[in-house]
Amino acid sequence: MRVGLGYLLQETNTFSPVETRVHDFHPLFGEALLDQWQGSRTEIGAFLDTLGPTNHEAVPLFAGWAMTAGCMSAGTFAGLKQSVVDQVRASGPYDGLLLALHGALSAEGTDDCDGVLLNEIRGVVGRDIPIVVTLDLHANVTAKITAMADAVIGYRTYPHVDMYEAGQEAAELMLRVLNGEVRPVTVMRKLPLIVPPENQQTTHGPMREVWDTARACQRANAEVLSVSVFGVQPWLDIDEMGCATLAVTDANPDSARRCVGESARKLWALKGEMEVGRTAPRQAVRDALAIEGGPVVLADTGDAPTSGAPGDSAELLRLLLQEAPDAPSLAWVRDPAAVAAAWKLRPGDSIRTRVGGMFSKELFRPVEIEGRVRSLSDGRFVFRGAYNHGMLNEMGRTAVIDVGRISIVVSEEAASGIGTEVFRSQGLEPEYRKMIVVKSANSFRSEYGPFMVEAIIVDSPGLSSSNLRSLPYKRVSRPIHPLDDIEDPFSV
Repeated sequence: MRVGLGYLLQETNTFSPVETRVHDFHPLFGEALLDQWQGSRTEIGAFLDTLGPTNHEAVPLFAGWAMTAGCMSAGTFAGLKQSVVDQVRASGPYDGLLLALHGALSAEGTDDCDGVLLNEIRGVVGRDIPIVVTLDLHANVTAKITAMADAVIGYRTYPHVDMYEAGQEAAELMLRVLNGEVRPVTVMRKLPLIVPPENQQTTHGPMREVWDTARACQRANAEVLSVSVFGVQPWLDIDEMGCATLAVTDANPDSARRCVGESARKLWALKGEMEVGRTAPRQAVRDALAIEGGPVVLADTGDAPTSGAPGDSAELLRLLLQEAPDAPSLAWVRDPAAVAAAWKLRPGDSIRTRVGGMFSKELFRPVEIEGRVRSLSDGRFVFRGAYNHGMLNEMGRTAVIDVGRISIVVSEEAASGIGTEVFRSQGLEPEYRKMIVVKSANSFRSEYGPFMVEAIIVDSPGLSSSNLRSLPYKRVSRPIHPLDDIEDPFSV
């Protein structure tokens, strides 16, 4: 049988002023995607690996991944959608489709791009072809997504280190469907709830308890094929917004409803425990200096590119220069103008320039720095840790500028701060630094955890702030916790 494979992921932050472009996805179509994605520890890598030993034909359709940013324009999404639909139409027919999406992709005029894409694909392949979809744990799952997919499977880990395993589970489920063993039914329960990500780790704490409840229900019901909990990324100012629980069963929606109800109740009950303590920026630097050894991660959660912020805050860099100029430290800032100034020079040359505040001018001021150009590069690197192992990240032209014992990576484009490669790809070893400014809310723990001595969650300003009440929501479904005081949804 022929199984079509697709992969298109982006997590949109509707507060971000940086528009997402088609180029940001680096989209590939048909056989051309195999060179980059085959062998990667991603969902599509797992699709290919799982189908490879079978007698079924894997049909590569499309693949693209974009750093979190603002909405696409209506025209950009229309063009990308048409390219995907044309590829699906041209490569058919199919006996099934395996699709990896994020679940939080938005465009101007289209809140739920993932649901719209699934609807368009359904229009090509028809209702009888099984579609199994994987989603990020922070997906905003909608009624359209669950209506268009036969089965939805979410990541189970945060930090996300199980993209491959989620893809593998989806592919194995597809094989069971094609063999006539199961007929999947997906049920979802939406909650009027958004929570910050800093305390959503699944290794321990409240989200681990929610997952334990969901798994216990799955173990108790043989017909339950899969359970998922979606903490939703909160920087989506759109309709039909909120956390969700989900279950896939073998032709038994009643069992699915029981599971999603139990896990949804647990999630609601523990919502208060997902609030996180934050340290004021200057105090965070002082606290880090007082900690014996290193490195200490200063988690700049308000300006995390993987949460959709532009990455142009130099506020913690300013404090490092003021409070700890002699402490060997690392920071990354996005600033195309500073990169252009550095690229007019050569490694070893002195440089005086401004860094930061290029995109979020109402939030951040640039920092004047005077130092030495350490290196210049094209900014391309491949993730080598547990997070998206084997996937390419391109941060554009990049310069490393040393100001005393502080090394600053400055790039044209946004870079993922989750992995250590943003530094190691530039010849900088984070393990031997005192402090590292990491622009990530939680996912950095899987990469820095093995060698950091401590992480301090900084109450930093920015468009991915965990202080959700401070954000200018206008369109999000109301009432919703924590923006509103609402009744227990299970008491009515």
